[in-house]
Amino acid sequence: MNREEILSKVTKDKSKLDEMETATVIKALGISTIIVPIFCLIFIIARVTKGDAKIYDLLAITFAQLSIYEIYRCFIERKKGKLIFSTLLTVIAIASTLMFFFEV
Repeated sequence: MNREEILSKVTKDKSKLDEMETATVIKALGISTIIVPIFCLIFIIARVTKGDAKIYDLLAITFAQLSIYEIYRCFIERKKGKLIFSTLLTVIAIASTLMFFFEV
């Protein structure tokens, strides 16, 4: 390849993330998938201890995030166990969302 071909290829591929950026994004999403449910659990415990049993919104947020994460992993890893688990999490997220609207 000549110099012009190399330069055009490098500038064309700049729109995509390189391997380090991709690994960083994946790690950040993995960490957030752990942190957000922990915060929701803390808020659920705080609400229950104060006598407020309305926790369906926090459950919906938690299970929605976990289900999307597991659905993504299911499509990447192509494992049936992940499909069953992600389906279960999705059903819980939908049920929690519906229960939130019924209690409001």
